Amino acid sequence: MTATCRAFVGIALPPAYQQALAIIRERLRPLAPPDMRWTRPGNWHLTLQFLGDVPLAGPGGLDEVKAALAGVRFEPFVLAGAGGGSFPDAKRPRVVWLGLAAGGQACVRLAAAVAAALSPLGFPAEDRPFAAHLTLARIRAPDRVGDLAPMLQALSEVRLPETPVRDITLWRSVLAPSGPRYAVLATVPAVVG
Repeated sequence: MTATCRAFVGIALPPAYQQALAIIRERLRPLAPPDMRWTRPGNWHLTLQFLGDVPLAGPGGLDEVKAALAGVRFEPFVLAGAGGGSFPDAKRPRVVWLGLAAGGQACVRLAAAVAAALSPLGFPAEDRPFAAHLTLARIRAPDRVGDLAPMLQALSEVRLPETPVRDITLWRSVLAPSGPRYAVLATVPAVVG
């Protein structure tokens, strides 16, 4: 059996953004259902493509993934968090997310470039259109969530400052009872000029 690791590609958020998201989480917590599983401070990121279990070596393995990502070309851009909602909808929400006021289209283009680079290795693009967002929380029992309207209303008023995006990251995700832990496997810098 081939050894694998769970991996994904995304955009890391700087410590100041992580702190701002932690403050937002604390403001929203009193409005949230009790069984919401909040993203841990420090773990916030913007996922461009989830890869699943990637072989540590061999065809379609980490070295090939790193090499393919090194070929992704993009210019630096800024993103700014604002507003939000729930996936798939407000009636049966599974994810509560923060949207983007700036950088959304750049993220869509970047996700498409990542998908194109990794597709030849056997990592298919998502069936649904890419939606740039930051996951704030997951809901364990969407059929028992109750009224999310007050929390979503408060989330709609959130505005965060712009932050630069200068690279993308390949992460390893280790699942644990306390939540996932992420380890950086590689970073790919933007092309300047």
